[in-house]
Amino acid sequence: MSCTHYAFSDDSAHVDGRYNSLALVSIETTNYSEIIDLLTNLYSNSGITIEFKWQKLRDAKHRFAAEKLVDFVFQNSDKIRIDIITWDLEDSRHNGLQGRDDSENLVRMYYHLASSTLSKRWPISGVCWKWYPDNQSSVCWTTLSDCLKTKKHNCTADLFDQNPDFERVDLNETVPSESHDFPLIQIADLFAGMGAYSFGHYERYQAWNFQNNAQTSMFEVEEPDFSNSEEERFKIITKVNEMAKERRLQMALDSTKGFSSYNPDCFINYWLYVPQHEYDKAPVKNS
Repeated sequence: MSCTHYAFSDDSAHVDGRYNSLALVSIETTNYSEIIDLLTNLYSNSGITIEFKWQKLRDAKHRFAAEKLVDFVFQNSDKIRIDIITWDLEDSRHNGLQGRDDSENLVRMYYHLASSTLSKRWPISGVCWKWYPDNQSSVCWTTLSDCLKTKKHNCTADLFDQNPDFERVDLNETVPSESHDFPLIQIADLFAGMGAYSFGHYERYQAWNFQNNAQTSMFEVEEPDFSNSEEERFKIITKVNEMAKERRLQMALDSTKGFSSYNPDCFINYWLYVPQHEYDKAPVKNS
């Protein structure tokens, strides 16, 4: 059968190396052409000549472009889903492991996110998927493709509770692709970058937010300095947070010190991965 749904993905790591995120953008194929036409016009009007990248968000030009992309996502919430998983390399699953294999761990996190999104957030019966992940990721796509197709690869070794619904998901093809050819991979990059950054930079964001919203003090207080990239990225985080509240998406920022959703059925779903049990450990390299 021809594919009925497309998925696009990218991953991102915070500059301090502690938090990592990956995002999966999913859409019905019947809506794809319309969405791409709209995105192409948006890019043209935003002055984005090649592609948008979270790492390029250091100035007003790229912040304006990011704002338009965020508006676009919210305006097309009936056609697009974005699921983002974030994990902490200092939690009990990762911290202290000798020879931790971060590349294989990324494979497992892709498995967690893809298996959950494709089986729980979309119908299963009569649905066939084609997946376009960013080719620049450090993932071994042959390994991950086998894992997702057979559901029996060793990347599921840390899962005590299998997902029976995912057994019925038809993932027809995985096609690693260049992000400049697929705007929806760039949307994934934006929301993945925002996920890792919202946790890794939360204390700085909190200080910036207080500084920009506090009443003028009677006393002279030394205020922290923020870089251009921090200023521009904090504005985007604030915009997404405010729009999520307006839409009642049940998405937290301050209470969880980073983006995290309470209702995974919402069209934007930030998932902070928490170790499931004491034996839930990241993989280690073979000696």
